[in-house]
Amino acid sequence: MLYALGVLLFLLLSLYSWFGIKRTYEKGEILPLHVSAAIWIGDTLHSILVLWASLRGFWLMPINATAALIGGSVLAVVGLVIMLLGMLEFRSFKRMSGLDSSKLITTGIYRYSRNPQYIGWFLALIGISIMGRSGLALLLTIALIIGIHLYNVKLEEPYLERIFGEEYRRYKESTPRYFGMPKRRNK
Repeated sequence: MLYALGVLLFLLLSLYSWFGIKRTYEKGEILPLHVSAAIWIGDTLHSILVLWASLRGFWLMPINATAALIGGSVLAVVGLVIMLLGMLEFRSFKRMSGLDSSKLITTGIYRYSRNPQYIGWFLALIGISIMGRSGLALLLTIALIIGIHLYNVKLEEPYLERIFGEEYRRYKESTPRYFGMPKRRNK
């Protein structure tokens, strides 16, 4: 029952965040603190739900426990490293939280991905889900991946194009959305 309430609260926070982001980005403004806080709370709650489902083995998947532990651990560690590299490149908690859009970050790991923090977070959550062999944790993670992809395509990328214009369009052309080698820019 408590778990179901956590999932419901996450869904409500996600809807609140989505519409708050949409309204703000359509105006070309930075996120208000209450929307940014809702995003952080929702993300934290989602991570707790994935961890909880994994620790409890909700909807146990038929995977060898040793292989799941090793493979999941590798994915989780790689994901955390990628996420940390993305966070460090922002050099600002405000910028990372959408409270400052004064600079487009295109250096470091952002040369290989426009969204390394998401990639890292997804890999870490998939790793945790596999370590716990939890089908429910994996389902929650897949749902989050789909939601974040829709956010990227429908809200974030159009906003960044409005804010940074040609600079973002060039970056978008040369750098993969998720991960890969940078493409040569046409001059």
